[in-house]
Amino acid sequence: MMDYRHILPSTTSKPAGPNFNSLSLKLNAIHGNLSLQTILLIGACLQTLLFLLPIPKLYSVGPAIGLLLFRIIDTILITYNFIPNPYLKDAIFKKHTAQPHDREGNFTGPGKEKIAIMLLGAKSNHPLGMFEPEFGKVGKFLRQMTKELNGDPTQESGFLGQSAVTRKDKNGATEQVLISYWRSIDDVHRFAYGPTHLAAWRWWNDNMKKLNHIGIMHEVYEADAGMWEGVYVNFQPTLLGNTTYMKKDGQLVGGEVKEEWVRPLLDANRGSLRTSRGRRGLVDKKEDVQKVYGKEAGTYETV
Repeated sequence: MMDYRHILPSTTSKPAGPNFNSLSLKLNAIHGNLSLQTILLIGACLQTLLFLLPIPKLYSVGPAIGLLLFRIIDTILITYNFIPNPYLKDAIFKKHTAQPHDREGNFTGPGKEKIAIMLLGAKSNHPLGMFEPEFGKVGKFLRQMTKELNGDPTQESGFLGQSAVTRKDKNGATEQVLISYWRSIDDVHRFAYGPTHLAAWRWWNDNMKKLNHIGIMHEVYEADAGMWEGVYVNFQPTLLGNTTYMKKDGQLVGGEVKEEWVRPLLDANRGSLRTSRGRRGLVDKKEDVQKVYGKEAGTYETV
């Protein structure tokens, strides 16, 4: 087996899940819940209140003008590389791929593991969006499930990690989808019938008649070994790349096996991981490689 190179170092503890009490997460949730019209109206009301205060007019318009100038200058400085680009924090610039590891936390080769994906969504079809009281209860259940899954110290649940996507639909309703990765669909179903999810399930069934403004959904897929692949460039770890794997045959330290958590991101600028078929554990077709890589095609293993 060739020497596959991990992009990120392993850690001695499981990476923390989302901190639901963090100020930044709450501010992002509020921002995502407000429409552009609402944000503009809030700004206009604040500006009006400043004008009504018995202060010089310069103080009334100064904050808005100052903030706008700051944003313009900041954007120019970032664009021309005078200051670091905050949007690139934690981004990985080289081409890389995510390769799930086996149950022992080891990488045994491209495309060797099957993977299950669950999309779990909740949607507030209400003018109050996420602030609608009943939708808040849905959010509470989702946070409880996420904390339980992220708190599993052994990964016996089969849960490997998740990412979240928030968007507005064409009607302006707020929708959040949790995209999680598992060892198998059986693991997903076992969690579904566990106490935490069952509590949410029963609450929904008992209150369904008054919840027609709340949408919930899920989709579950299982991809066999070699029937999935992905690549990332200039991306922070996300989706399958944001999963982690407990290495269960790690180093023996002081009579105990040292805890080690591995990220699945591997260098995709070298070897078989450079191509789509290679990342699936297959050999590339010569004509396909020549179409993409031209003169460099000779450096690839093909059939």
